[in-house]
Amino acid sequence: MLKFEALHIPLLTEEVALSLADSLKNLPGIEQLKINLETKEVHIVFDEGQLGFLTLTQAMAKAGCPLRNINIALLKNISR
Repeated sequence: MLKFEALHIPLLTEEVALSLADSLKNLPGIEQLKINLETKEVHIVFDEGQLGFLTLTQAMAKAGCPLRNINIALLKNISR
Protein backbone atom coordinates (compact mmCIF):
# COMPACT_ATOMS: atom_id res chain seq x y z
CA MET A 1 0.00 0.00 0.00
CA LEU A 2 1.10 3.52 -0.75
CA LYS A 3 -0.11 6.77 0.75
CA PHE A 4 -0.02 9.92 -1.34
CA GLU A 5 -0.35 13.15 0.61
CA ALA A 6 -0.81 16.46 -1.16
CA LEU A 7 -0.34 18.92 1.68
CA HIS A 8 -0.87 22.28 0.01
CA ILE A 9 -3.04 22.63 -3.07
CA PRO A 10 -3.81 26.33 -3.66
CA LEU A 11 -6.37 25.56 -6.40
CA LEU A 12 -8.37 23.05 -4.31
CA THR A 13 -11.93 24.35 -4.38
CA GLU A 14 -15.19 22.61 -3.58
CA GLU A 15 -15.74 22.03 -7.32
CA VAL A 16 -12.27 20.47 -7.76
CA ALA A 17 -12.76 18.36 -4.62
CA LEU A 18 -16.06 16.98 -5.94
CA SER A 19 -14.52 16.25 -9.34
CA LEU A 20 -11.53 14.60 -7.68
CA ALA A 21 -13.71 12.41 -5.44
CA ASP A 22 -15.87 11.41 -8.40
CA SER A 23 -12.87 10.54 -10.58
CA LEU A 24 -10.99 8.57 -7.94
CA LYS A 25 -13.91 6.55 -6.58
CA ASN A 26 -14.07 4.65 -9.87
CA LEU A 27 -10.39 3.67 -9.90
CA PRO A 28 -9.44 0.16 -8.75
CA GLY A 29 -7.10 0.04 -5.78
CA ILE A 30 -8.22 3.21 -3.99
CA GLU A 31 -8.52 2.20 -0.34
CA GLN A 32 -9.03 5.60 1.27
CA LEU A 33 -9.59 9.17 0.12
CA LYS A 34 -9.71 12.20 2.39
CA ILE A 35 -10.09 15.74 1.10
CA ASN A 36 -9.85 18.70 3.49
CA LEU A 37 -10.88 22.01 1.94
CA GLU A 38 -9.90 24.05 5.01
CA THR A 39 -6.26 22.95 4.92
CA LYS A 40 -6.27 22.31 1.14
CA GLU A 41 -5.01 18.74 1.60
CA VAL A 42 -5.70 15.42 -0.11
CA HIS A 43 -4.74 12.05 1.38
CA ILE A 44 -5.04 8.92 -0.76
CA VAL A 45 -4.20 5.36 0.26
CA PHE A 46 -3.99 3.00 -2.70
CA ASP A 47 -2.82 -0.46 -3.68
CA GLU A 48 0.03 0.01 -6.15
CA GLY A 49 -0.58 -3.55 -7.41
CA GLN A 50 -3.95 -2.41 -8.76
CA LEU A 51 -3.28 1.25 -9.49
CA GLY A 52 -0.05 2.79 -10.70
CA PHE A 53 1.04 6.19 -9.45
CA LEU A 54 1.05 7.57 -13.01
CA THR A 55 -2.58 6.53 -13.52
CA LEU A 56 -3.51 8.12 -10.19
CA THR A 57 -1.84 11.42 -11.04
CA GLN A 58 -3.41 11.45 -14.52
CA ALA A 59 -6.86 11.03 -12.96
CA MET A 60 -6.08 13.82 -10.50
CA ALA A 61 -4.99 16.13 -13.32
CA LYS A 62 -8.12 15.36 -15.31
CA ALA A 63 -10.19 16.32 -12.24
CA GLY A 64 -8.43 19.70 -12.02
CA CYS A 65 -5.70 18.82 -9.54
CA PRO A 66 -2.44 18.34 -11.50
CA LEU A 67 0.82 17.64 -9.67
CA ARG A 68 2.36 20.91 -10.90
CA ASN A 69 -0.22 22.82 -8.81
CA ILE A 70 0.60 20.97 -5.57
CA ASN A 71 3.17 22.80 -3.45
CA ILE A 72 4.02 19.95 -1.05
CA ALA A 73 3.49 16.24 -1.72
CA LEU A 74 4.65 13.00 -0.11
CA LEU A 75 4.48 9.42 -1.31
CA LYS A 76 4.91 6.86 1.48
CA ASN A 77 5.06 3.08 1.46
CA ILE A 78 2.77 2.05 4.32
CA SER A 79 2.93 -1.71 3.70
CA ARG A 80 4.38 -3.77 6.51
